Amino acid sequence: MTIRPFRGDDEPALLAAWADALPYDSVDPTVFRRQVLCDPNFQREGLLVAEQQGQVLGFVLALVRRVPLEQTGLQPQQGWITAFGVVPEARGNGIGSALLEAALSWLAAQERSVVDLASYIPNYFVPGIDEQHYATGLAFLLRRGWQVTSRPLSMDANLVLLDPAPFQARAARLAGEGIVVRHLRPTETPELLGFLEAVMPGDWWRGGRELLAAAARGGASYRQISVALAHGELIGYCQFAGEHFGPFGVADGWQGRGIGTVLLAHCLETMRRAGHHHAWVLWTSDQTAARVYSKFGFRETRRFAVLRRRLS
Repeated sequence: MTIRPFRGDDEPALLAAWADALPYDSVDPTVFRRQVLCDPNFQREGLLVAEQQGQVLGFVLALVRRVPLEQTGLQPQQGWITAFGVVPEARGNGIGSALLEAALSWLAAQERSVVDLASYIPNYFVPGIDEQHYATGLAFLLRRGWQVTSRPLSMDANLVLLDPAPFQARAARLAGEGIVVRHLRPTETPELLGFLEAVMPGDWWRGGRELLAAAARGGASYRQISVALAHGELIGYCQFAGEHFGPFGVADGWQGRGIGTVLLAHCLETMRRAGHHHAWVLWTSDQTAARVYSKFGFRETRRFAVLRRRLS
């Protein structure tokens, strides 16, 4: 058994092993090329495959940041492992341990002292390890010194029977206070970008800017963005792309007044009218947000464990 860096002609065998090892999180060639190979932080030496007699039995993808993330920078002490698996028939033979140690050694050589599993931005696949479906893998990592740092969850809702009426009274009350929730107008692009930069995390800022760019090119609609304004000042926003809802947020000082609930209702109703039958949130770690989602029929789909290991 040999552990070596990925080669281009490994792609079909690697993706087949990925599907076998992670059946709930397999990816197709388009996603792999976009999120892995074309990621500016990707290095071939960080994508390792375990090969035996020409067969790919396992893989691990390790990354360090080479391009600064907005509002975050290069994170010079931080490394990530975003995908890791061994095909079922090859487990129990030390392949997973060897892959993991090779990846950690590579990250240590990049002078990284902290490694997080799965929670890399922007091109993560899932926010952590699915506690139910990959329980064996989670136990494997916990035995090797990894620690759980958070337990985000993903949520899904059926929009077919969404009834916005219960939230209309709250929207009317807010309007009486000078707070209006509506779709973004193209001329408000500078205000939204300023809000995202000042209030939202770096990856949300990036995601909002990318949706705005798509709308400017005609590849998306400004109606995919809902905003809350208080006497003309932008104080909250949410967005969707396809059936993926989020992110959404309200500025500090304006929270606790029901603005987020009305924003959520407005955005979900827009999705329903656009013909979407479902909405999904990949992850939320905020229990308050989860309670808000539950008012609209969102239910927990998967629970993840985000893991961390210190190298020094």
